[in-house]
Amino acid sequence: MKLLRTLIPAVLMVALASPGTAAVSSESAALAVLASGAELHEKARACQELGDVGGPAAVPALAALLNQEHLADYARSGLEGIKTPAAGAALRSALPGLNGRFLAGVVNSLGVRRESAAVSDLQALALDPKRGVAEEAVASLGMIANRDAAKTLRKLLSDGPADLRLPAAHASLVAAGHLAKEGNPAVARELLDAVVRAQPTANVSAAAQRQIAALGKSGSK
Repeated sequence: MKLLRTLIPAVLMVALASPGTAAVSSESAALAVLASGAELHEKARACQELGDVGGPAAVPALAALLNQEHLADYARSGLEGIKTPAAGAALRSALPGLNGRFLAGVVNSLGVRRESAAVSDLQALALDPKRGVAEEAVASLGMIANRDAAKTLRKLLSDGPADLRLPAAHASLVAAGHLAKEGNPAVARELLDAVVRAQPTANVSAAAQRQIAALGKSGSK
């Protein structure tokens, strides 16, 4: 009995410490895999795990893989899942040095993270045809869906390049949905009105009008 009473506190201490300890060891283990000569599939799994358990320490290791042929997508997935602002900053910092699908992927990840600090970066990419990711940048602005992103989308709808009119309209429908849900119906309405005025296609204009009608119904409740 005396031995049992002695063991109970030790068992409780282990139980209480286990969740945090497991997370730390998982991050450390995943980072060790990335730093090793492990097979690609093991490194890919480690990137994904870091999206769940990684913190600031994992960001540089994942950022270093954003231009790697077989691991870039997995690294982006990891950075998308890490909540620390450092992950978003790393994606933004990578933009100037990437091209092609690697650049497009990072642009998409900024949208997935709804990285508000990236709006100016995405605006520049949307207006720079030489970088080749204008449509992806516009789509990410629609996912970020804050006031600055909405302002940029309205500008693209009214004065932007003709080939971005339709992508901007699609992005605006997405953004308006977010804005309405997040308590910004007036900004959503301005964006939808811009879509209707731009008239990119009959179907998209009709979708914008339906969303405007839904805003009116929710506002009358």
